[in-house]
Amino acid sequence: MTEDEMDELNERRHREEVWAGICAAFESRVRPAVPITFGDRPTAEDVENVLAGKDWQAVTSSDLLRIRLDVNSLKPEAFWYYFRAFAYHALLVEECSADDPGGWMVAALTPLEGNNSSRFRERIEALSARERASVGRFVRWYDGETYIANRDRVLEFWLP
Repeated sequence: MTEDEMDELNERRHREEVWAGICAAFESRVRPAVPITFGDRPTAEDVENVLAGKDWQAVTSSDLLRIRLDVNSLKPEAFWYYFRAFAYHALLVEECSADDPGGWMVAALTPLEGNNSSRFRERIEALSARERASVGRFVRWYDGETYIANRDRVLEFWLP
């Protein structure tokens, strides 16, 4: 096995470990009741049409592409239920057409300067300690993959 192949194998294993942690942490989350968005954005109806009533496992790369700019319109229980779809496509789907699902999720996980968003706080308060730790591992993995806007703020918030 070449060094490049070994690096690729190690990266794949790391992704699988991060994914396994997410699955274990979020396994008790159930599909949220409709409506799944706050309904206060022009595109909330699009998000409802794409995701409402759909199991996270059934969410496709095309679905993620359609809603990638609107994940902040999701209510906390829906955000965390569908987090697994974004994480799955970011971590395990080799040729994902969703235009960087990890990046869109990390952007939604970035606290505003001053941490003054009540919607963001509600989203975070909906996490168990185990879920929060698995999200932190996802953020750490993503940081190793590419550039993160507001990197210091994101890492300070999510990583102990």
